[in-house]
Amino acid sequence: MEIKSLENTAIYEIVSTLNFAFSDYFVPINFTEEYVNERWTASGVDYSLSFGVFDGKKLVGFIIHAINYYGETKVAYNASTGVIPSHRRQGLLTKLYAKAITALQENGIQKSTLECITKNERAILAYQKVGFNIDRHYKLYKLNWEQVEIKSELKVNVTTDFYFDDFKHLENYFPSIENQDHCLEKYKESLISITVFDGNEIVAYLIFHKNSKRIHRLGAKENNWNLLGEILFSGLPTGNYNIINIDTVNTTIHDFFERMNFDNYIDQYDMSFDFDSAQFNNS
Repeated sequence: MEIKSLENTAIYEIVSTLNFAFSDYFVPINFTEEYVNERWTASGVDYSLSFGVFDGKKLVGFIIHAINYYGETKVAYNASTGVIPSHRRQGLLTKLYAKAITALQENGIQKSTLECITKNERAILAYQKVGFNIDRHYKLYKLNWEQVEIKSELKVNVTTDFYFDDFKHLENYFPSIENQDHCLEKYKESLISITVFDGNEIVAYLIFHKNSKRIHRLGAKENNWNLLGEILFSGLPTGNYNIINIDTVNTTIHDFFERMNFDNYIDQYDMSFDFDSAQFNNS
């Protein structure tokens, strides 16, 4: 088997291997090339710093790296990792990272981040063996939403014409890497915002993707979800939605989601590996 960069590998082959690798996962997926291209382009995927394991000419495992900023730190974000069932338990993750970390360091990147489902204990242990630590805990929700009208003196506005800076004062949690402004900006034409106005002041907002129905970001003034939550969601059109990666440190927003009977279908850890302060374990 050979490990090499994915810069010369066709996207259809990567997506096919990705879907096969996740076919028996906790949350089975079936991504399309269109969806993957949009999401990975937005997050800054660099195929020359993404790596695959090839058994002959067949791609059997991979790490997809997006080179981006997490806050002020330039990082390699693991946008996806997978190994097809027939090639698991052969230490391929460790071998992939042995190749990847050297290349990342040579390109001036000193930290890697990823997200891993909390129930996936085997993967968590494998990442910890490499050198990753758990930093944050996220909750993800599903909701089969039926739009309802709520009478209020506050105005609800739904639009594709918005600016991320308008919502800075409503940040109730630090967004995960793919949900930061500079990533969402890259496919802003597919995003819709719902805002609640008190006079001329925006006091609550959410941003969702019109096709995938992912709610990427949301916030309320002074974290007041008891007052503003239902009014905000009254602007959300009927449909099936996901709310992704809400930090568990904000208990108020999770209490609101629970009261609304949103389904907390999965939890994830945000994990990171600082190359300068840790020793890579390739044993």
